[in-house]
Amino acid sequence: MSLLAIAWTIVAFLVGALVVVLCVVMANLFRVITSTRDLIDGVTKQTVPLLAEVGTTVTLVNQEIGRVDGILATAETATTAVGNVVNVVSSTVTSPLVKLSAFAWGLRRAVSKAAEDDEGSAGTRRRGRRRR
Repeated sequence: MSLLAIAWTIVAFLVGALVVVLCVVMANLFRVITSTRDLIDGVTKQTVPLLAEVGTTVTLVNQEIGRVDGILATAETATTAVGNVVNVVSSTVTSPLVKLSAFAWGLRRAVSKAAEDDEGSAGTRRRGRRRR
């Protein structure tokens, strides 16, 4: 055999080994791609129904929020009406009470002043009689 034939034989073995290595790499790559595709298909099968349920849930939540807004508006109206009634009752009750309190204070002061005047004049009369 010539040196050139040996060189070509070695190159042929190296190319054959390279082809075998490439086939193994391609088989592993094919397996990884298949697993990835199966994973994506599984996620898609589970995600699509979940997205439909989420859409339904969001719709129902929006309806409930609308109802709650209506309830809150009614409660706000009722609270305003009750506040107005409380203000009217408060002013109706407190105004006479303030007037009555002021009258009682004035009456008490007048009575105490009259009592002091009576005591003062009675004391002066008694002293005047004793001196005589």
